[in-house]
Amino acid sequence: MAEIELKFVTPRHTVNAFADNVIPALTQLGMQVAKARHMQLQNDYYDTPEHDFQKNKIGFRVRGNDGVFEQTLKTQGKVSGGLHERAEYNIDLDSSHPDLTLFDQHVWPAKFDARAANAKLERQFSTNFTRTAYDVSFDGSLIEVVLDEGEATTGKAQSPINEIELEVKKGGVSALFAIAEVINSILPVTVSDVSKAAQGYQLLNGVKAQVAPMPDFLPLPSQVSTEKAFTIAAQHALTHWQHHEHLYLQTGSVKMLGEVARSIRLLLQCVSLYLPVLQCSQLLELHSLLMKYTPQWLWQDDLQSLRYLASRKSLFHKCLSRHPSLQSYVQGRKAGLVQAHDPEGLFYSTQSTEIKLRVTQLLHELPWRSEANHYAMPAIEHARGWLSQGWQTVQQSMSTTRSMGAANYTAIEIILRQTLWSGFLLADLFSGEREAFRAPWLDILTGIEELKALMMLDSIIEDTEPEEASKLNHWVAQKTHSLLTVMERTRQMGMQGDTYW
Repeated sequence: MAEIELKFVTPRHTVNAFADNVIPALTQLGMQVAKARHMQLQNDYYDTPEHDFQKNKIGFRVRGNDGVFEQTLKTQGKVSGGLHERAEYNIDLDSSHPDLTLFDQHVWPAKFDARAANAKLERQFSTNFTRTAYDVSFDGSLIEVVLDEGEATTGKAQSPINEIELEVKKGGVSALFAIAEVINSILPVTVSDVSKAAQGYQLLNGVKAQVAPMPDFLPLPSQVSTEKAFTIAAQHALTHWQHHEHLYLQTGSVKMLGEVARSIRLLLQCVSLYLPVLQCSQLLELHSLLMKYTPQWLWQDDLQSLRYLASRKSLFHKCLSRHPSLQSYVQGRKAGLVQAHDPEGLFYSTQSTEIKLRVTQLLHELPWRSEANHYAMPAIEHARGWLSQGWQTVQQSMSTTRSMGAANYTAIEIILRQTLWSGFLLADLFSGEREAFRAPWLDILTGIEELKALMMLDSIIEDTEPEEASKLNHWVAQKTHSLLTVMERTRQMGMQGDTYW
């Protein structure tokens, strides 16, 4: 059978707060909440030594509850925003020993040898948690809400489990979102796309703070509709956001925060771009939420400048390595910036989670179909006009008839970034020289980031007054001049490029 569910992660135990605050709020809205059921669940997850299940995006577990055992197989399915839709197969067992041969052959991926895998099964990790479950009836639907609190363990390492899962048992998903909005308004939660099985594998193999690279431009099917192009783009931005948010919460790596800010800006540009065609009140409300939330991440620009100053790979390393006091100041300012803006608090904020819920609901319900007329048109029919408009704005802002200094470049950063994001979202619709056209402008954007780092270093020198400050100021001025010379040459070249649309 298929399951449709939404998962929240919480920063702490919430069972009591849910009973005391969420349930009364649900009943006030006319929802019927059944008496809580409590279970102590032991789950052992199995795989082959070659990790065949993990490679095929399969989760397989044996669950024990008060001497009753059940084995469960979950396939990859699909994710729409934060909503998970996947096949789930359950079989009762006489003991805790797994047996893959009890499943029908059709549940397995093509060429997967279940009998051979059965002979090699090994327990990989376990999850042990207390489950508090409520059945919530509303508007003809039945939603099961479960709160899981416990830990995942490999025997050598542990990680906490604090989750709230909402699963559709009967009816549609609108009731699920109604309940999710109430939970988000009361408890600190964030929408998660990491299953317990994935969490266990991360515990088993370790979590690496590696940035998931974005492609040069968003892959789109041939003759894609405007609606489909938007949903692919919004899903991509949200997935990138959730992935790096999770990695930050697991590792504390500040480079993940830059990717989160990038995802939020991409999502805002995506909504802004498609809003004139996919006109509906829900998309307009999402745009308003993003416009209010995105400025809360502007401090990331300063953090990334500080990261660049501190990097061993940057043009600053050789110079700053001779000034330990400046290096120490940069590191301290980085830590202070993160502490002051509390990214974990931003992740668990009502505003952040509301945006993820709205995106998820939009991708599932496609509300513009009842209000707009052009959602089925090929996206390419709109794309040429959108790209031309952005390019004209860049040309007007960076006219070749005048030279540009550091302040001029930093002033047009937002316009250039938005135009390049539009190109990222639409370039795959065309077969022209996309990379060649975009390359100089991407170089200029990188140059702007380097300019901002140089300007920050100039400010730090003024604030700290280190030894040999005049030499440092001279070095910054030289580097700024050289960088601007290259950027001006690149701008002239970019202006002469032929558009690919």
